[in-house]
Amino acid sequence: MSQRKTTIREVASRAGVSLGTASNVFNGKAGVAIESRRRVLEAAEALGFRPNSLAAGLRRQRTRTIGLVVPDVLNIVFNELVEHLENIALSQSYEVIIVTSREDPEREHERVRALLSRRVDGLVIVPTRDWSATEREMRHQRIPVVVLDRVAAQDHFPSVAVDNAAATRLGTEHLLALGHRDLAFVINSTRLWNSAARVEGFLAAMRAAGLENRARVLLPGMTEEETRAGVLPVLTAARRPTAVFTGSNVATLGVLRAVQDAGMSIPQDLSLLAFDDFAWLTVLRPFVSAIRQPTEALAGHAWRILTAAFEAPDRPAEHIRLAAPLITRETTAPPGKARRAMKADTVDGALP
Repeated sequence: MSQRKTTIREVASRAGVSLGTASNVFNGKAGVAIESRRRVLEAAEALGFRPNSLAAGLRRQRTRTIGLVVPDVLNIVFNELVEHLENIALSQSYEVIIVTSREDPEREHERVRALLSRRVDGLVIVPTRDWSATEREMRHQRIPVVVLDRVAAQDHFPSVAVDNAAATRLGTEHLLALGHRDLAFVINSTRLWNSAARVEGFLAAMRAAGLENRARVLLPGMTEEETRAGVLPVLTAARRPTAVFTGSNVATLGVLRAVQDAGMSIPQDLSLLAFDDFAWLTVLRPFVSAIRQPTEALAGHAWRILTAAFEAPDRPAEHIRLAAPLITRETTAPPGKARRAMKADTVDGALP
């Protein structure tokens, strides 16, 4: 005999709220108090309640609107992802509503609720460092969700990102092949899943080369100025690294400013490799070597997975990890030696 399904009335009773309040939570309506919403979701989780009938009703009234949640639109990676997703949406007669979390989990949760109140058909989320509250609510909403860029080791929802650990291994091996032995990896925070994976890849390559004791991981802060101030003493120390690998565009800008303050030349005094490739890396000489994230492919996979879930909401969660190629330019050279300018060369996994 099949087990009796829990009703929304039982959830409301356990949570100590009205039936209407519980219904509003599962319909994504705004105006429900935070504490009441929390109690309803916790009661639903405890009772194993899944609002399938409500979700089916929502799917019959498609709005052809997608919600996109990003930390900010000033970060070039997020900006590119937004542009690619909007282009795909336009080509398929969908609208995209873009909201920003500003790295604030509470703001993220509120902005997602606002999107739900607009009856979006699905969500693409680049999450904050702690999006547990948002994730918990999304599990009960039964709305298609794809996690983009900042993924975890195990994601409940489908996810799309680059293979961050493999990318930093590739970059570190490139610097080692040039003869560098004292390397520093500069990252703003390891609390983000993708940043932690980048550190993991860097350290794995250094361990494999027997140089773990010469690997430095610097965590100077979240801003360009904090990075400059934190890296400068390392660059001016008696035993300084001969190469720096930056884990984000903010870290790259901060390190470049620290190099200027230290009166150093790239690549004669220091090799520099950046994670994330942007147009400004080839504006001034020397052109900066970089790991390039395939943002167009990332956006394409996220869109494909999301729209497939409209027709098959119970399909198994798909997790995509893409390779990120190394673009060698003028800022990576053998330690202590200048190198003539060279044309950009894309390396898809093999060292030069």
